[in-house]
Amino acid sequence: MSDFQATTQAAFAKAEIERKVIFRELDTEQLYSENKLSAILQLGRTPVREALQALEQEDMLKVHARKGVEFLEISAAQQLQLLEIRKEIEPTCIKYAILRGSSEHRVHMLQLAQNILESAQGDEDASLLEALRGIHFAITNASGNPYFHHALARVQSQSRRFWFANKTRDDTMVCSQFHADIMRSVAIGNEIAAKEQLLKLHEYLAGSALKVIKLSAN
Repeated sequence: MSDFQATTQAAFAKAEIERKVIFRELDTEQLYSENKLSAILQLGRTPVREALQALEQEDMLKVHARKGVEFLEISAAQQLQLLEIRKEIEPTCIKYAILRGSSEHRVHMLQLAQNILESAQGDEDASLLEALRGIHFAITNASGNPYFHHALARVQSQSRRFWFANKTRDDTMVCSQFHADIMRSVAIGNEIAAKEQLLKLHEYLAGSALKVIKLSAN
């Protein structure tokens, strides 16, 4: 089990609901009861309820009392807003990940770099999501400051969701290479290179969102 993965049933439920929404294993146009989601996930109602509360805070869904769970859409305009936050916080998080990361963190980052490239090359979206979640967690975890995770988890989750919903094969390859380069640069302590690759990633993601807006306007 990788570092980011659930250590509690509620965290597992949260990750699974996110995965099922991203890969459209849930019909996001219908309302789901807590009982139905519990049955789908084969978990008790308490961890599912906790997961839904967390996902509601991340704006992935809205819980309507006595009606059910409504899954919210994510737009290109929202992606651009999410990237504004990421551009401000992620470079600082990288700085502290380099300063405070242990040898174990660095070894794990190098493995994640390999994982995301292999997932992209194999066109395996499920393992790609796993690697991407791992990369996002690896940086905040290595920073030694849990508030980086609190600040970034919400925006990264929504940003991932938009990316998977709109990405092309080229996007998969390009962004995976950016992430791998960031991981390797952080692992060897090269802050300048890591931030340069991070900036390129953010610019690429913003460009992709703008393309979606342009296409929808035509």
